[in-house]
Order: sequence, then structure tokens, then C-alpha cells
Amino acid sequence: MSEDEHLATWLDAQLKVELDLRPSRGIAKETRLGSRTPRVIILEDGEIAGYAELRRTGGAIELATVVVDPSMRGRGLAHQIVQQAWERWRQDPVLHGTPLGGQVDLVKAIKDENEPQTVRSPLICFTRDAALAAAVVGGGFPMMPRKRRASRLWLWRSDFAALPLWTQCCIAMDRLSRGIIFLFTSPKRIPHFIRHSREYRLFVRIPETAERPPPRMHMRSEREGGVPCDLMKQMDAVAFTMAELETNPEEITAWDEGE
Repeated sequence: MSEDEHLATWLDAQLKVELDLRPSRGIAKETRLGSRTPRVIILEDGEIAGYAELRRTGGAIELATVVVDPSMRGRGLAHQIVQQAWERWRQDPVLHGTPLGGQVDLVKAIKDENEPQTVRSPLICFTRDAALAAAVVGGGFPMMPRKRRASRLWLWRSDFAALPLWTQCCIAMDRLSRGIIFLFTSPKRIPHFIRHSREYRLFVRIPETAERPPPRMHMRSEREGGVPCDLMKQMDAVAFTMAELETNPEEITAWDEGE
């Protein structure tokens, strides 16, 4: 069995039991499409321990399909996934749809190595899982406040409405197509998503903060003995209150205005 087949088999098993995640496309299709998908893979002693996908969605990069093997949870692996996703988000031009090659201006080819790299798309994550919420907050993602916006017809408060309208439309179409797939392949997921739809919160890392390292760099030495107690407290806060976290107003103004 090849590495891609091994990963596809593991992912297929996880997606079948994790109702919050996208449906599995089957081992054969996951194997074929896996190498074309920007992803983060965490290994522990040579075994697959964690996985996530990065995909372009309406002008944003979504950190999605985040899953940690049940036997390895509680070790801070979600923090490793978030950190690696941040590193790829700020360094990978292909992920942002920036073409390679083309015209080269040799006058501008030499630049200061300390100059911030250009990141065009924000990194977003939707989750209702306390552990992942703590990981993305520890990775420098503010949790977006729920507000009414004209794009939601002023009917209810929503953090989703903080996204630009085009991003909202693309995400809505993605969720609609996913729902249609659920209808034919896994109908039990539909009531699950409807029941928990208001529990999902939006976390955003905007391009202006791309070069700012995550507040917590969860390397192996920090993970020995489990998740640090300060993050356990943060995890509990997100799990039981989902209180709106304190954020820098200047960083989220553009999102609040839908720009």
C-alpha cells in the first residue's frame, strides 16, 4: 500500500465517524485527489496523527477538515496543525492562486529579507470544537464577534456576516453542495448540522498579521505531559461560554464593513 493509499484509508475512516467534517469521497478518490489538495499531515512515530486541508473559498483560505486521531488527542497536535497551516498560508504563493513565472523585474528582484511577505487572502476557520477553537486562538486567530449586517438582511446576529459578501456566497454554495451530497450519501448528517449550526464560530487571521508568529509555538518539547494548563483554561472558556474574545478593532474593521 502506497503512502497516499494509507493516508486515504485513514482519512476515510475518520470522516465516516466525524459528523462535523466533510463526507469521505471514498478511498480510491481520496487517494487520487489527495496529492492535489493543499494539506497538513502530522505524523507521530511514523503513524498518521493529524490532518487538515487548506482551500481557496471566495477570496479567503479556509482551514478545514481538521481531524486528529482519537487515540492521540490531548497532546496538542491541533496546535501543530494550526502552526503548520499558518506557515504554509504565509509562504505558499500557489495556495493563494499567485501564478509562478511570468514577467520578472530584475531591478526589484533583490529585496530586503526582512521585508514582510505579501499575503493576499485571509485565513479563516469555522469550528464548534473546543480543542480546535483553543488551538486557533493560540495561533493568533481572533474570534469574530456576532453582529447584524445588511448582507444578512439585518435578521440575526452572525459572525459569518463579517466576511465579505463574495466569500459568504462561495461558502454558502460550498455548504449547499455538501448538503446535497449528504442527502444521497449520509442523510443522518443533515439534522446534525441543522441542530448545531449556531454553535459554529468564525476565527480569522487577516493578511496584515501574516508575519506575526502564533502566540504559542507548540513544539514537541512543550507538549510533553499534555496540553499546557494555560491553554486548558482557554479551552474551557471557549467550550463553556464561547464568549466573544477581546480583539483589536483596527484588525477587524474591514471585515465588519464587508470589505
